[in-house]
Amino acid sequence: MTGQRGIVVRAGRRLAQGAGLVLLAAGVLLATNELVPTDDPLGPAPVRVRVLAPGTFQSTHAYAPYYVVPAKRIADPSKLSRADTNRFVTSPETALSEGALAGSPQIVRVELRATTDRRITVGGVRIHVVSSARPLVGWFTAQPACEFKRVRLARVNVDRRPPTVRYLDPRGARRDGLGLELDRHAPAVLELQVATKRRRVAWTATLSVTRAGAPPQTVTVDDGGKPFRVTSVRRSRGYTARFGATGVSGFARKRSWDRGVTGC
Repeated sequence: MTGQRGIVVRAGRRLAQGAGLVLLAAGVLLATNELVPTDDPLGPAPVRVRVLAPGTFQSTHAYAPYYVVPAKRIADPSKLSRADTNRFVTSPETALSEGALAGSPQIVRVELRATTDRRITVGGVRIHVVSSARPLVGWFTAQPACEFKRVRLARVNVDRRPPTVRYLDPRGARRDGLGLELDRHAPAVLELQVATKRRRVAWTATLSVTRAGAPPQTVTVDDGGKPFRVTSVRRSRGYTARFGATGVSGFARKRSWDRGVTGC
């Protein structure tokens, strides 16, 4: 009996010690829950991104955006109807419905808005190459222009590994970083100009976002869940519009553009 009583006493002590540990752990858990901030820094980045549709803005570029039409869909601009001939000049994005790709440099403009009143800053852009292939075989038209309204720019070269990014402010001056501060009441505008001289590239971007008191986060920029696509014009033929009394009368071959469009 004495041995059994000793076993019971020792078991009771272990149970008491275990209960004490459970209570201590519960106390630590409660204290921890009370100390965790409600604004979790690991939550979604407080930024809303809106990619503007092609044709809804005037880019900060001398001749882009323009689009390369695959020759297997339309052999050359002489095959266009009268209505399409005018649309390809007045609304170049019309070519997208014919399977065209953006010619280099591709212009992607985004509006960025904070979703909180706290200070939000976009520190930089990183480009991710999803795939790379030979340039599209086709043709294109372009309308160089000397006057345009400047916005904050990120100029990207996807021929480099990794892709390089240069930042320019709205005055056209080079900056070491983006440093774009966001507001929840008015959107900030950022234009990406993504260039390749040799390839056809599918790409996405991530923005580095910081807010006071929280670690950096990233926000993805893509084409509705798919990568953006840009092609060099190395395997394409360039054309310029001819104008008549009633508008665009047709297109003339522009051989000097076959390796890339020149400015105004």
